Amino acid sequence: MIRSFLLVLSLFFTCLPGFSQQEKVVLKLAMDQASLVKSYKFFVQEVEDQRIIPGSGLGKVIVLGKETPVALPGKVDKELFNYWSFAAPKNQQTYLPLYISIKELSLNEKRVGPNKVTGEVKLSVKFRWYRNMQPVELTNYQTAANYTRPERDFVYEKLVKQLLDQSIAHFQKWMTLNAGKNPALARNIQLVFKEISNSDPDTVFYSPKRPLIWDDFKVRNAKPGSRYAAAVFTSFGYEGRSYPKDDDLVVEIGLKTFMVKSMSWGRPESRNASTLRHEQIHFDITRLVVEKFKARLLKADLTIEDYDSEIQYQFLEAFREMNTDQERYDGETGHGLNAGAQAAWDRKIAGEISAVYAVQ
Repeated sequence: MIRSFLLVLSLFFTCLPGFSQQEKVVLKLAMDQASLVKSYKFFVQEVEDQRIIPGSGLGKVIVLGKETPVALPGKVDKELFNYWSFAAPKNQQTYLPLYISIKELSLNEKRVGPNKVTGEVKLSVKFRWYRNMQPVELTNYQTAANYTRPERDFVYEKLVKQLLDQSIAHFQKWMTLNAGKNPALARNIQLVFKEISNSDPDTVFYSPKRPLIWDDFKVRNAKPGSRYAAAVFTSFGYEGRSYPKDDDLVVEIGLKTFMVKSMSWGRPESRNASTLRHEQIHFDITRLVVEKFKARLLKADLTIEDYDSEIQYQFLEAFREMNTDQERYDGETGHGLNAGAQAAWDRKIAGEISAVYAVQ
């Protein structure tokens, strides 16, 4: 944000004892009530002087017709840290630790005629904070003030303080407007899961209240060369979106467990209850893997900076786990031909499915 304004000063001056003998003008930023920020939720953690020439100097002003250096009592980063820390002191650990970079802070004057001096004071700052040791850029503020004054002793402190107060007030306003809206201010990740069940004539979305029926298996003939009675094509996927809420970034993951009718088949002579039950458990196993996927995400080290790649990684791991579980199920039950093993798997999976939906 760039703001500029013109100050025409004709009466704003004072006489300072011994001023003419000074080799430089030193500005002292007095702490007063006018600089205090109201209803803030941040504190100044650090101020960094990134000007081309750091130090205490600000520029040159006209004193008795001559250019005279103007500076703060100490280095700019220290002086501004003390000033802004007074304006917004650290009251709570939950406040945002703010880092301020000084890109420009200058005060320069020139004599343009008898008893006439023009001046310009500039300030440019950037605001950021660190989340998980990574810098997060927030906003910046840039302003300048031009003024004209008579060639007499002059107090510059008010000019500099005004710009400093405006910059911290700008950040306060920006933070208020962006709180709960801008991911840059999020402090933590909040995972939210929901089940998706779209209307698709070729898809059956998982529901414990809606078991598979033979009409879901659209292909009535086995794949060429297959010796199995039936096969069900099941899978799972997710859709993600994120949005800021209060101090969190909510990552909402929509989960879908489904079977595809046009890719599932059963021989006409094998369409009986026991074969259908065997295929239903394949569907149940896929649903249980979705629960494992959720558990993986809750244990994963998700960061706001790179949560998406971790979610994708855990999804691929869960997908591999699904294939392993399905192969183990078919292997132990002999694709449903081992009645004892089939009954054991039936009881096991039924209990796990009941447990999942008992807590929802």
